[in-house]
Amino acid sequence: LELMGTKFSYNFAKDQFGLGGLLDNYVTQSGSVLSDIGIAALAMGGLTKGVTVREMSNAYATFANKGVYREARTFTLILNDQGKVVLKNEQESRRVLSEKAVDYMNYCLDGVVSSGTGTSADMYKELGMDVAGKTGTTNSNKDLYFAGFTGYYTAAVWSGFKIPEKIVLEGSTVSPSTRLWKKVMLQLHQGKETIPLYDAAAMESVTICLESGK
Repeated sequence: LELMGTKFSYNFAKDQFGLGGLLDNYVTQSGSVLSDIGIAALAMGGLTKGVTVREMSNAYATFANKGVYREARTFTLILNDQGKVVLKNEQESRRVLSEKAVDYMNYCLDGVVSSGTGTSADMYKELGMDVAGKTGTTNSNKDLYFAGFTGYYTAAVWSGFKIPEKIVLEGSTVSPSTRLWKKVMLQLHQGKETIPLYDAAAMESVTICLESGK
């Protein structure tokens, strides 16, 4: 992030991934100026106001779509009583990432679900379905997020209270967000064959020395 620069990263997230909730300069009632152009906001998610669940799921769908961002839409078209098209809601799309970059990212996000903090969203045991995603937690477990996807669907789930308070968890990998995500997705994926989310044949496993970097 430091090599790319916080300003570039901020613009890329907002303009390319559609995260319109990111703020450049936000003046509080006390007169303080807050900004999401920073390491904490961009790398750790410590945003001024955050992003919507729709924006989050739309952004994560880019990884499922092999690097192509597609603008979310509520409907595709409207027909009249004679079956003629009255209104067609065209979907805008753009390539945000290369397929190679998506391969690397999906490999990492797959690991989150198979052996990381998102294991309670894993559907491999029940359906053999490949799932990738990322959990998110604010201080004192007051907000719990999970954004996940398969080769078919992408969804984001936020758990919390209107007036923030701590959410008691059953374990470090058991979250109401991951459990709700899985409960819905299990129904949607019945009878479907898994779609690989990355090409393992194009990768090679190596060992890196943390001291020398070689």
